Amino acid sequence: ALPIYVSIRSDYISFIPLSPLTGYWFPEGTHLRSARIDTFVTTLHEKLGVPKQRAADFFAYTKKIYDIAGGVFLNNSLHEFSTYLSPKVLWSLMRIWKIDPLRTMDSAISSFFNDPRAVQLFCRYGTYNGSDPYQAPATMNNIAYVEHGLGGYAVSNGIYGIVSGIETLARELGVEIHTQSKVEKILTQGPRVTGVQCGGEKFSYDTVISAVDVLTLYDQLLDDPQAPMALRYKKLPPSTSGVVFYWGIDRTFDQMGVHSIFFSDDYPREFSMIHHQKELPDDPTVYVNITSKVTPGDAPEGSENWFVLVNAPPHDGRDWDAQVRELKKRVIKRVSGALETDISQYIDCEGVLTPEDIEAKTGSFRGSLYGISSNSRMAAFLRHPNRSKRYRGLYLCGGSVHPGGGMPLALLSGKIAADLVSRHQPV
Repeated sequence: ALPIYVSIRSDYISFIPLSPLTGYWFPEGTHLRSARIDTFVTTLHEKLGVPKQRAADFFAYTKKIYDIAGGVFLNNSLHEFSTYLSPKVLWSLMRIWKIDPLRTMDSAISSFFNDPRAVQLFCRYGTYNGSDPYQAPATMNNIAYVEHGLGGYAVSNGIYGIVSGIETLARELGVEIHTQSKVEKILTQGPRVTGVQCGGEKFSYDTVISAVDVLTLYDQLLDDPQAPMALRYKKLPPSTSGVVFYWGIDRTFDQMGVHSIFFSDDYPREFSMIHHQKELPDDPTVYVNITSKVTPGDAPEGSENWFVLVNAPPHDGRDWDAQVRELKKRVIKRVSGALETDISQYIDCEGVLTPEDIEAKTGSFRGSLYGISSNSRMAAFLRHPNRSKRYRGLYLCGGSVHPGGGMPLALLSGKIAADLVSRHQPV
């Protein structure tokens, strides 16, 4: 698989290194831009007064977690006995306590930084898989190293460029791809899969890989809602969902880059409202992504395409319309205040995506963006395996299975599933 992976990176997908990585706006007026570690250590010192050695120590700590757990557990199944026979995995297991599994993200970050803005900035990485940094294990602090140590990238022709690049390579390798073809059912005979049903027609296959949400898989495609894994998953707390505003902005904002974060004034309260009270935050942190910064064709000349995301509780049957209207006002107020410009006058067109919409359009349980939450120490081991033990020939990938949600991890789940197929389903 390695030559194909290298070929995808070099010949099929064009990545653009981002520098700076993300712009941050704090409520009291501080504005800074993140970058790779060497540069960002200086920025944290100059903008937030963080001693350079403390910042360097923090990144060394996050790198240690990544070196021990990242490459091993993100690239291998946690549910295969053979994984634990690997020398690399055994080496990592012998150092398991060094990945800081007993503290929360917040408590670990607070041990390095006194400035609450620095703590808030790095707690943000809990949202990368829909979790609460005040509950999630400090092991997840390795995400800070991934972004600042390995770097962040855009794709030259947009995120869809990843899909089209992989599709191009697949077709060149002889893969037959059918689009606009909804799978209605995964066919089984006893303890194994035998194919899929699509458009009322049955197709026979020895191997089936599902990328849909685990509960949608069991409830709708397998018609097996009482499966032990399905019943267990229904009891686990789902990750956050989100409310997205798609705005066509009829001007450009040079002070913003591809990624921008507008922080709330009370981060613990924001997460408490989402994860405990199950409500939209009254003072939300706002994430804005503008792909036209690197792909100009994504917006008309002199304009920008804003993808505006606010973390939200999963769908619970409520009517989102009124709540989203009020949320929009709060988002506009927060961003307008930071940019010192009333952005509402520049919103030329709009689309909205609610947790209910996400559930309907993607099949994700309750509109959860990342499967189950990672708000417990054992969450990584509670995710569904990439190889079904109930149905022989069935493999799983996507955000609701190991290693987790978010685009990078979802792609890695596909790699793990492919490796398992090659191992257990020889041609």
